[in-house]
Amino acid sequence: MKPVELSREVNLPPTTIHRLITGKSTRPYKSSLKPIADFFSVSVDQLLGESPLLSEKNIISKNAIRYLPFINWEMLSLLRNAQKKHETENENIPFVGNIGAQAFATTMNDSSMEPQFSKNNILIFDPEKKPLDRSYVLVQLDENIFIFRQLLIDADHQFLKPLNPDLNIFKMRLLGKTDKIVAVLVEARQKYSDE
Repeated sequence: MKPVELSREVNLPPTTIHRLITGKSTRPYKSSLKPIADFFSVSVDQLLGESPLLSEKNIISKNAIRYLPFINWEMLSLLRNAQKKHETENENIPFVGNIGAQAFATTMNDSSMEPQFSKNNILIFDPEKKPLDRSYVLVQLDENIFIFRQLLIDADHQFLKPLNPDLNIFKMRLLGKTDKIVAVLVEARQKYSDE
């Protein structure tokens, strides 16, 4: 995991994470360490090396593998029903880590977010996660169309931005009053081969 990803996960500034990793912060505040310790399911004392870590068996049980429902992009409009029926009708995607009960997976349906997210990437979303500035979000537009974009927040305005440089003519789109942020991206996976 990269420091920037950790800072996003624990909601701390990247500079704070960098100072902790490089050792420039010799006496960090407990308020900075607590979210990191919680993320890794350890105590602050364990994070500092003052207490032993739990056995590997206990750590695995805290971060048990969950199987998330896989919902085809075309079926996102039936999201709530699909989540209820996923155990019998849909493929499941394994996930290790902290994620909301309503989390789900789908695949990227187009090239609008390249080069970072290619078509057919597996995208794992959490509807319970709060969207922040520069989060990647799944949005339901007024017309019941779903799009995956980067969210940019400027004061009271929220904008949706495609990353693909080929789409510069479309620029950013203002999030409308009837548009809804459905979920925040937690993880993306690149599939290189079907074998």
